[in-house]
Amino acid sequence: MARIIPSKPRGKPNKAFSAFYRVLKTLPDDFTAWLSLENKSDSRPQVFLVWRERHAFLIQVAETTQQLAESALQGDFFKQHEALRPEDLGRLESELLENFVERSSSLLGPLAGDLPLKRLVVFPNVHEGTVDEVLMLRSDETEASYLGLHQMQSAHFTRRLEALAAAALPEPGFHHLRRAFTPESEVPAAFVARTPMDRNTSANLPPCFLDFDQEWCMKNDLDLLPRHEEIAAETPASVRLVTGVAGSGKSLVLLYRALLSARLHPDARVLVLTHNKPLRFELERRSKRLAKLPRNLSCTTFFQWAAKCLGKWPERMWWPADIERNVARLKESFPSLAKLSTAFLTDEIGWIKDHLLLTNTLYQNADRLGRGTSLRGNQREEMWGLFHAYQHEQKEKNATDWHNIALRFHEVAVMEKSPAFPCFDAIFVDEAQFFAKSWFEIVSAALKPGGHLFLAADPTQGFLRRRQSWIAAGIEVRGRTIKLSQAYRNTRAILRFAREFYETRHASDDDEADLNVPDDAMLASISEEGEAPVVIHVPGPQEEIARAVNETLAMREHGLQPGKLLILHANSALEPALRRALERKLGLGQTHDAKSGQVPPDAFCTVTTLNAATGLEAPVVILLGIDHLLESEQDPRLSDDERHDLRRDHTRMLYMGFTRAGQRLVLLRCGEREKS
Repeated sequence: MARIIPSKPRGKPNKAFSAFYRVLKTLPDDFTAWLSLENKSDSRPQVFLVWRERHAFLIQVAETTQQLAESALQGDFFKQHEALRPEDLGRLESELLENFVERSSSLLGPLAGDLPLKRLVVFPNVHEGTVDEVLMLRSDETEASYLGLHQMQSAHFTRRLEALAAAALPEPGFHHLRRAFTPESEVPAAFVARTPMDRNTSANLPPCFLDFDQEWCMKNDLDLLPRHEEIAAETPASVRLVTGVAGSGKSLVLLYRALLSARLHPDARVLVLTHNKPLRFELERRSKRLAKLPRNLSCTTFFQWAAKCLGKWPERMWWPADIERNVARLKESFPSLAKLSTAFLTDEIGWIKDHLLLTNTLYQNADRLGRGTSLRGNQREEMWGLFHAYQHEQKEKNATDWHNIALRFHEVAVMEKSPAFPCFDAIFVDEAQFFAKSWFEIVSAALKPGGHLFLAADPTQGFLRRRQSWIAAGIEVRGRTIKLSQAYRNTRAILRFAREFYETRHASDDDEADLNVPDDAMLASISEEGEAPVVIHVPGPQEEIARAVNETLAMREHGLQPGKLLILHANSALEPALRRALERKLGLGQTHDAKSGQVPPDAFCTVTTLNAATGLEAPVVILLGIDHLLESEQDPRLSDDERHDLRRDHTRMLYMGFTRAGQRLVLLRCGEREKS
């Protein structure tokens, strides 16, 4: 069966095209067809068909009926004004094909001449013999071939295409046609982190395109605006999930699909959501590189969206250090919680809010599957007491936290169904594994009936304790998931290093069924081996910063281009000191804080914390602060359950950090020997 992108035509095609589409699907699997997304376009053919990856057809479908075609053979004595002249058969369709070739040549370079390419006008409603007879009566010639399909057997259609096929396209010609017919699927070289740094990256390099699975995921089910009379108020949203290994293009597919949806449906409202600012800025940067951001598309973080809908709040925000300090003090009143770490108790308070367990009964009966650390005896009862005391403390001090903001947002959007709360035709959520249950309920409430929800997620990178099934989050993705299986970001050496690190640290009793760790076949499919990650040992954290600065200076002196370096610090408390040290040595404007906005074109490097790096990438990555994470796992105050959870979270976080690098990975470690 032929591979077709998208798998079915958009909208409601005319009867002739529907008939041709049914024939197209019968072609064997050595045919690949791209359907135009512009249903009513007079500037692009309807189908670009490729046989055996190199024999190309541009195809336009004619609506001409058998009766009208026969009128060109014998005329109509009584209705001569309705008869078809032989020269008129397929004339408009043939002209469209020729105009496309001519226009593509002027934009992208020569496409005609010696380039083998077959223009084909097909007539699904006309017999092949009738078409041939009409062509014999024509006084002119056309570059296009004509083919009648009415009552033609699928096997005969395949043989006719093989007979009509021109010589094999050279690879540049194939790339040229892809750029002309599917410009929405081209990937700029600047988006490819694995591109060798010493290779010329100018425009004369062969262009890159989304692979078949990526493009299929991007283009299927793009009709966002069903007729209002066809949907009821309770019509559920259409949900799709794309998952896959690190570097397989999940975020890219999500961005391309969001941009395409907004462009094809200018009357629709489209929202792209992320969980942190660096990823939001990266998505905006890429979207501007691809095209002007559509006016009907918004890109924001979940909490920026909340602030826009709620307005300013009067309370003072408690940041992580404030929260842990208050929890540490409050837990002294609950003896059974003494052996549980402040970090766990803080996280449990957030989990209660994220899952809307806002009464003692709901919390006591809640399924804590996936929480890891168990609560025994009266610990759960005292945990509720601690939660209540924490909330009271915030109220007394006129303070709040981000979990409370999410609760307030949920109240307005889901419970009150405020008319001021905006609704969207489509919402795209990147790094969806970090979204809590209550967040998804808000997202669902923001979708119009019959709206479109598209998620990109990698559970392997889910280290923010959101561990939950999609069903538990209220999202049904069974049968609606596509898994991208090819890694494009990393060299084989980097991905193998990340996998080995992951495998040496994950516990055998962990539920790993939903994770996306690369297997041997995937590693073997990566074309570039690359250099092995470099591990540099230094005495302590301050020396890590000094060495990171020196490595950065050396890279700049050796010709690394601006924007190719990403520096990550696993210790959030030391990341500002790292940025200041880099700014002193590199000069003004050379160091970019990923949380502050889009990367300036002249900035040499980008710096951020490791836990904010999901979705980011660069050809070169320097990662420091690893031992800060690993040493925290040895804290004697941790219970066995907490230590297990922390080790799992850190393993996933570091795996994510390693796989940000496309070509070169430099790891700074404290001490003389590696720790694991």
